[in-house]
Amino acid sequence: MSHGGGCKAHAVVMPWPGQGHINPLLHLAKRLASQGFSITFVNLQYTHSRIMGSIHRQQEQETGHGNAGLLPYAKLDIKFVCIPDGIPADTPTSDVPELCRGILRSRSAFEQLLHELHPPPTCIISDTFVLHSQDAANKFGIPRVSFWTQSVATYAVYQAVARGFITLPSGSEDQLISDIGGVPPLRKKDLPGFIQCNDPSDFMFKDCVAPLERAQEAMCVLFNTFNEMEGEAVEVLRQHEPGCRFYTIGPVLPEEYFFGMKPSRNSLNMAPGFWAEDYDCLQWLDKQEAGSVLYVSFGSITELSEGEVKELALGLEASCVLVLWVLRPGTGDRSGHSALPPGFKERTAGHMMIIEWAPQLHVLAHPAVGAFFTHAGWNSVLEGVVQGKPLLGYPYFDDQMLNCRCIEEQWGNGLALKKHGEELLTHSVVESKVRAVMTDAKIRQNALQLSEDARRAVQSSDPGSSAANFKSFIQALTKAQDVVLFEA
Repeated sequence: MSHGGGCKAHAVVMPWPGQGHINPLLHLAKRLASQGFSITFVNLQYTHSRIMGSIHRQQEQETGHGNAGLLPYAKLDIKFVCIPDGIPADTPTSDVPELCRGILRSRSAFEQLLHELHPPPTCIISDTFVLHSQDAANKFGIPRVSFWTQSVATYAVYQAVARGFITLPSGSEDQLISDIGGVPPLRKKDLPGFIQCNDPSDFMFKDCVAPLERAQEAMCVLFNTFNEMEGEAVEVLRQHEPGCRFYTIGPVLPEEYFFGMKPSRNSLNMAPGFWAEDYDCLQWLDKQEAGSVLYVSFGSITELSEGEVKELALGLEASCVLVLWVLRPGTGDRSGHSALPPGFKERTAGHMMIIEWAPQLHVLAHPAVGAFFTHAGWNSVLEGVVQGKPLLGYPYFDDQMLNCRCIEEQWGNGLALKKHGEELLTHSVVESKVRAVMTDAKIRQNALQLSEDARRAVQSSDPGSSAANFKSFIQALTKAQDVVLFEA
């Protein structure tokens, strides 16, 4: 595969098959397309059908019909394709090991796609955990950009384990690990769950650490964060990995989201989800006073038990706070029936709205929302940070425990509950934490300061750290591809 100088940059973009991995790469793809790139966005078949269904619903909302080619991205050169993965269609989004196996099974199909694409791709931009894309880049002689969708602190933890910089304690899970630079002291149980076993023969352990062991093969690593939030951790990484180029270019979100405006409902401000977004909730928010509503959403993977849903419900009710609560279909039990306490909806009808899925960027940007009760996935953390919303974390797995430690101990922009399943969740704890995060002046001050830092980082005039890093990345990538960009 070859390409001549002066051709248009053609990036093949491939996320890991989770909503929290797809969204930031799609935002990045739209940003690159607006700068002259042609984009081929590759999903596994498992996620493609869900994503395209969402795009078609979005088309219908914007144009009145849902069969128009590349809409809603017709103004941008973005094409969506899928490759086979062998994942059963009924696999839950929480079955991470099966999704990882699907990625592995997609290797040959991905290489075949690269071989057949016309014009040929000039680079690959893929999720760090789609490691076979590095093999493909090596095979076809094109640069590959590794996109890390979690915090730099989480990357530093994975790196420390992969490179043997730390030894995980074999005793108490409360024993502190304090020698990872730029990261607050951690307990073993705060580490991403898949590496806690520290067993090189374990499938998920190998799948998680292998991309970090081969990090230097990528042209560079992009971080969806900003220096003012995680700069110390980035500098430590540069010392440990002198052969890697790291760029902090985040938060990777639509431009409108940063500057105090309600995001418009255009395609640049939307990322298609696995479930239909309920925009009626915005009309409900319009009727509420500024800062009066707690937004509750635990993401696309978190599975709550029926008991947890009931305790959360009772705690939210007792807090007497206005609540917009996202309860995914099937939350609380696999049958899809509501796990809410008897009479709960009737008792809370005046001050609570419950929906199946929300247009989260629009909700968090709404002035009525005063705080965000979240699973503390990295996208949700960043989206809340940009809008200056105090965070209340209830971590489920992976990086979310570490994110909660940073929220409480490093950034001071929120509070956290015990990890999902670690102790019995009680409605009294939920009630007290909710009231605190909605009223604590220091937390709110820290949240607003982080928001201002994020805005400065992405501003293009007198460029902030992320804006300058993004420009440097584009220059380096253009040079590595031997291409020129034709501004859109």
